[in-house]
Amino acid sequence: LGGWANIAKEYATKRYRSNLINWGMLPFIYPDENLPFANGDYIFIPGIREAVQNKNNEIKAYVVKSDEMKEFTLSLGELTDDEREIILKGCLINYNKK
Repeated sequence: LGGWANIAKEYATKRYRSNLINWGMLPFIYPDENLPFANGDYIFIPGIREAVQNKNNEIKAYVVKSDEMKEFTLSLGELTDDEREIILKGCLINYNKK
């Protein structure tokens, strides 16, 4: 799909969120109206694999600007163990491989 994550205020349908997970994309939630980043900014999320494995709900992220890094917090919401495993495997196809 050309992306690694999606950041939304909320997911209107479970299907959209499930499709993101099935393609190995992280379904982040940022509930605040004022986004700390703009279109085209780079977002750095250190230790994301460990955060998914450890079932962390809140994840520290950073907007990378030319002269600074601004910290903010993202959430993955309530992921099931299977959803976490799908993300860690890269996609639903890899999850179902024997």
